[in-house]
Amino acid sequence: MTPSPHPPPIPAPRPTPGGEPISAKARKFPCGACGADVLWNPGAAALKCPYCGKETALPTSSDEVVERPLEEALKAPRDLGWGAERKSVRCTKCGATTTFDPGVSASRCAFCATPAVVEAPPSSNLVRPAGLLAFAVDRSAASQRFKTWISGLWFRPNDLKAKSSLTAMQGVYVPFWTFDALTHNRWTAEAGHYYTVQVQALVNGKTVMRSETRTRWEPAAGFLEKVFDDVPVPASKGLPPGLARGIEPFPTAGLVPYDPQYLSGFLAEEYAVDLPDAVTSARDRMTREIFAACSGEVPGDTQRNLRVSTAWSGLTCKNALLPVWISAYQYGGKPFRFLVNGVTGKVDGNAPFSIPKILAAVLAAIAVILLLSKLS
Repeated sequence: MTPSPHPPPIPAPRPTPGGEPISAKARKFPCGACGADVLWNPGAAALKCPYCGKETALPTSSDEVVERPLEEALKAPRDLGWGAERKSVRCTKCGATTTFDPGVSASRCAFCATPAVVEAPPSSNLVRPAGLLAFAVDRSAASQRFKTWISGLWFRPNDLKAKSSLTAMQGVYVPFWTFDALTHNRWTAEAGHYYTVQVQALVNGKTVMRSETRTRWEPAAGFLEKVFDDVPVPASKGLPPGLARGIEPFPTAGLVPYDPQYLSGFLAEEYAVDLPDAVTSARDRMTREIFAACSGEVPGDTQRNLRVSTAWSGLTCKNALLPVWISAYQYGGKPFRFLVNGVTGKVDGNAPFSIPKILAAVLAAIAVILLLSKLS
């Protein structure tokens, strides 16, 4: 059926006062000029029609994406859906469930490049994001960063560049939880101070004096107050947490209230980690950072037996979609990924090593050392 040349504009969907799900049935975003589906354009920071080029700015909202106290968030309903029609597929290898616009087909997983994806039924308990960061880096810029990154790798297989280019860059909104907390930390430790003494030593039958470094241990204690703001925890099955951390930080101060129109033309992963599990991960990460911060407070040259007692307050959270460009490819039957932060452009990734190249480099280094040894 041919769309009307001037369809009425569709208002951005908003939650109802009672928080009931908004029907996703037949929710589309047509161009006001030609009726074709519009897509979010990172370069223009607006919805853009891929056919007639008309751009439509999303209305700005005075609403803010605010944190909620953890106790309140744990009790609140989170199964409100996308608020727009989305098609879902589930990867049979990594388990990620990815959604995209109706009418678009997916032949491989965006996260691990596995071709084995199956259509997933609509989820009845889908977590709706409270906010999102819209893509600001476009596909062309992300692809160029990928080419630069992969061209600069050392000790990699010769055919890596060709194989990794089989999968195009995919723009994916990845689900995250973020957490704020104020922590009060008391620590105790033993602080070690180095000092030097002169001692007698027997060398080749002769008594000589030599310097010896020793450690004087003293008790130490202190108090540290540490504030955490928007600590991100991926709620993704397809994106390993360690790899996601490589493209932090995300400028979460720029979060806007969730609007499904931002998703037009992009993939979005469903939440795979619920709030209670995300809280555990956030506390673990913050605890490690607290320990490192307290370690930095211990005086002296070295330390041992550091113990930290933490009191938590003001623990709040929110959930949001964060934009990531992903190039996922299979090499030797294993998945590898390259990521670009969709706002800042920061890059990270992993790639296979070439064992023959590494062995050749090691042998060459040994040969050089042996040659220099003979010459000397």
